Amino acid sequence: MNIRNILVLLISTVLVVLSCSKVGCKASSPNCVGAPSGQVYLFSSWDFQGDLYVYNISQGFTILPDSFIHNVQSFTSGSDVCFARCNPLETYQITAGQSHRNYGALENFGQRIDSIMPGNCSKIVCPSN
Repeated sequence: MNIRNILVLLISTVLVVLSCSKVGCKASSPNCVGAPSGQVYLFSSWDFQGDLYVYNISQGFTILPDSFIHNVQSFTSGSDVCFARCNPLETYQITAGQSHRNYGALENFGQRIDSIMPGNCSKIVCPSN
């Protein structure tokens, strides 16, 4: 193998590695790693971008802030939680380690979610209106 081929191979390898990794990410950034145990990161934009809402399971059943009601575009979960819409009742079970880059697209639940709670969806009790 001549030097030219070696350089082409080396440069190609570097470019592939750089395109597959998140160059410049901070280790604490949800774009680089999932949410830690006991937390869920909700984002107002696709690909884990935009405004961030951090849900802690210690909060229990929580109505989302206005800017996130019907507007969860992506998420990453470090805990088992239930995403819900209370009226009419609709739930989605999310497990620890689960994430979605485009949760608000088309018919995905991110366009309908209004609340979140820890644990299993079978235990959800929405407040009455």
